[in-house]
Amino acid sequence: MTAYAGHRVEDHEAFILDTLLPGIVGYASTSGTPSEVVVMACWMSLSTILQTKGLSRDTLMRAIDASRLPTIHEAPEGLQ
Repeated sequence: MTAYAGHRVEDHEAFILDTLLPGIVGYASTSGTPSEVVVMACWMSLSTILQTKGLSRDTLMRAIDASRLPTIHEAPEGLQ
């Protein structure tokens, strides 16, 4: 996965916030499915693609762990 060195998640913030998340929420709403179910289906599909591209399960799990927000007691004031 060294081919991805130099790319940053932050570079895709506009796509994630303006296209991806509204698409997931919109689809969930029109299909009558809870958004977390749609997110899980997307995650499973995307993680499968990443694994076929060589990303290990361990790396995926570390990415999940790294993306966790702090608990509510440790969160910045605006997130509480």
